[in-house]
Amino acid sequence: MLLCCVKCTSILDKSMVGDVEVDLCPKCGGLWLDYGEVAKLAVLPDAEVKPLKALLQRAAGPPPVPTDTKIPCPACPGQLKEVVLGNIHVDYCTKCKGLFLDKGELEGAIEAVRPKAKAAASKVVAVVAQAAAEDAGK
Repeated sequence: MLLCCVKCTSILDKSMVGDVEVDLCPKCGGLWLDYGEVAKLAVLPDAEVKPLKALLQRAAGPPPVPTDTKIPCPACPGQLKEVVLGNIHVDYCTKCKGLFLDKGELEGAIEAVRPKAKAAASKVVAVVAQAAAEDAGK
């Protein structure tokens, strides 16, 4: 399914960052992240995320102005709502829980979710390790 940018209506380009498929706007530098993808990006090594940050910084066009208007979600029939994530404002779909980041907001979004994402990843690793230990003891 082709997704359109919620700010400039360009077709979003799909790109892989590690094992995360992201949708980026070649015109305005916006970025659509499906549910959970910002947390996945937050636990990737910086070297893997750096090329994506560089792509988004080179995009042309001024940053969009914050607005109270309802914007349709590019991925589902929901509506995007502007919410605060860390120290930035992002557009969030209350239905599919996707995020649209404007040009330059990726770093702020990653920093906002990094502590929780790393803690969650550590819990998963601990649970897997415990299950493996229990299985080895059988």
